[in-house]
Amino acid sequence: MASAEWKRRPARGFTLIELLVVVAIIAILISILLPALSAARRSARATSCAANLHDVAHAFQIYLRENNSKFPFSYAYPYNANGDYTFPHQPTAKPFGYIHWSYQLYNGGEVNPKSFTCPEIEDGGLPRTYPGELESNREGGQGVEFGSLTSREDKQAPRVAYTANAAIVGRNKWDPSQWGFRRGNRFVDESEVITSRGVILATEFNKDWRVSALQLGESAAESKSHRPIGAFVHTSNWNEYMVPPEYGGFFYPGDRVDYGVVPLSDLENRIGVIDGQGLAEINAVGRHHPGGDKYGGTANFLYVDGHVSRKTIHQTLKGWEWGDAYWSLTGKTNVRAEY
Repeated sequence: MASAEWKRRPARGFTLIELLVVVAIIAILISILLPALSAARRSARATSCAANLHDVAHAFQIYLRENNSKFPFSYAYPYNANGDYTFPHQPTAKPFGYIHWSYQLYNGGEVNPKSFTCPEIEDGGLPRTYPGELESNREGGQGVEFGSLTSREDKQAPRVAYTANAAIVGRNKWDPSQWGFRRGNRFVDESEVITSRGVILATEFNKDWRVSALQLGESAAESKSHRPIGAFVHTSNWNEYMVPPEYGGFFYPGDRVDYGVVPLSDLENRIGVIDGQGLAEINAVGRHHPGGDKYGGTANFLYVDGHVSRKTIHQTLKGWEWGDAYWSLTGKTNVRAEY
């Protein structure tokens, strides 16, 4: 039997059109999946920020137990390198920088400094006002009003993503006569903040450190990461410290529609929102997490009872969640609804 001669057929490769179809399908799948993956990463970062705020909440509770149920101040000017300070008088040249509420919470070993960071913010958070020698703790364009960036180092977490509610964690103006003010700050007792609504204790800064900075000339700005954010205004003076102490009647800003909040896009390249500059301080709150409204995204908010919730700034303002009194000020501090 004659052996059959098998004819081999040449192997068939992909045609150019088939390759182009495959590439197009892959490109379509990537375009569909990438936004979903990006959204998932943003949600994960928002969750991580909330977890860090939970750590901060735990440290606050320990601090309250160890300090007669009094909340800490937001910052003070120490009079020596140990961070010692006096309540009535502050050295205004800040020869030893600042001592910040973050340091008061972690100095006792109750919370890791990294708990004050948020992965959604570049480098984890805003820099100290006086960042010290380490270059990674400074930002380009950062400057200071007194001395130099490296001349002193604040007793503060190296990077801070969170800011406190100024109505509870007040500033360092204990002696109004030192500053030429009509009111001063006072320590707030935990029992004063119990209301029928949840009250915000802390939240996130805008991710751009310049929004919460002080303009210094044309090319530099001073980081104000030590500052709390006040949600209230008074009709008699934009500076709450200059309102006569017998005048109550602070208000939530704006017209009950926008509450003084501007779209996030309006804050691009803005400096000094936290310190006036024509905008309500509340605009310094971050809006960099998924969800949101026409004014921007959402932020994590830590409440006095220890829970953390993510929502829009407007939701907190409409619910009067920043409190119904400016507790950290002396004098009448009630907040009222009518203008």
